[in-house]
Amino acid sequence: MAVCQTFWAESKGAEKQFLIASLAKANKLREVFVRKAPIERLVNWTAATQSLPDPIVDDLLKKYLLHEHRAVIVSFLDLLNVPHSEGMIEENFDYASLTNERVQEAARSLLASADRIGSELYLKYLVLQGGPWAGIEEVLPTTE
Repeated sequence: MAVCQTFWAESKGAEKQFLIASLAKANKLREVFVRKAPIERLVNWTAATQSLPDPIVDDLLKKYLLHEHRAVIVSFLDLLNVPHSEGMIEENFDYASLTNERVQEAARSLLASADRIGSELYLKYLVLQGGPWAGIEEVLPTTE
């Protein structure tokens, strides 16, 4: 629910329109009905809809992480000396400068922090992004 509330509070027009269209389709509703719904209903529909498109799910998770676990993100990027602005990596950063060993060591340090749940969630999100973050999977705790 928190991530859905964050999305509806912070998203721009095009992002909202894409989610409105997706909610209408998933719930077999007319778009105009969804568009005119109160924010509480939009939040509930978003949280309950299991067939949202991947870009929306990715955006929801990204917004949630930045809103609820920004300190974890900032800490991780600082450990790697990655230039960022409040957790948002600078556009001109060269990801090739990150070695697998440095990334894994920073991940281990992050997992030892006070926000274990936020750290695991953020690191799992990075693994899904691939690239220099793929090696993080090797240091994540296994679940049964």
